[in-house]
Amino acid sequence: GTARLDGPGKGGAADFEKPKAKSFKLPPGMLFPSAHTIFLIDKARAGENFISKHIFDGATVEGAVLVSAVIGAKVEPDAEAAKKSPLLNRPGWRVRLAFFPADQKADKPDYELGMLLLDNGISRDMVIDYGDYSIRAKLEDIEALPKPHC
Repeated sequence: GTARLDGPGKGGAADFEKPKAKSFKLPPGMLFPSAHTIFLIDKARAGENFISKHIFDGATVEGAVLVSAVIGAKVEPDAEAAKKSPLLNRPGWRVRLAFFPADQKADKPDYELGMLLLDNGISRDMVIDYGDYSIRAKLEDIEALPKPHC
């Protein structure tokens, strides 16, 4: 399908073709995942600790989910992580995200995600908590892609 925004801070629409044709409006101020990561980093730099935003990632045909974030204190670069790559020699923040379903009546999130989010958008580690079980992910290796020749 396709999704579009009508402009910065405005709503938009999403149209799905499969498994069943469906269209819905996207709320004003909604973000796509990459823009949400940039938004989190900007808010963390500004010293904000609690934010909520609608995110649309296209994973479901139910629409945008509400993501509530708690941003912890700034974490300085880690010397051990920096040995793996200069990309990891960055400050960051501990962030906890709660993903609520598109149904606005839900009082509990579908899942939560805790991570160390670096100021360049990389997460060195994360835990995804589904309630009944959790998944821990730890970045083992990373390398910068060469700059494109364009």
